[in-house]
Amino acid sequence: MTKPLETPKELAERVGLPVTNIRYLIREDMLDHIYTAPGRRNPKIPKGAWEKYVAQFTVKAEPKTANSRWKG
Repeated sequence: MTKPLETPKELAERVGLPVTNIRYLIREDMLDHIYTAPGRRNPKIPKGAWEKYVAQFTVKAEPKTANSRWKG
């Protein structure tokens, strides 16, 4: 059974990033989250929020062509 909410530490362990990076994304409102305590404390990340973040901020690579090179 999967849990509907994860702590920043649990998400960090699952995706292999430092917890400080996850907390930064929460603080900058780049990662969906909810607060379970008053005063903007104890953030929880809902299921699928990380996947949504990755899809939203992934930069798609474009194939390079011979004409696109800078000539100088």
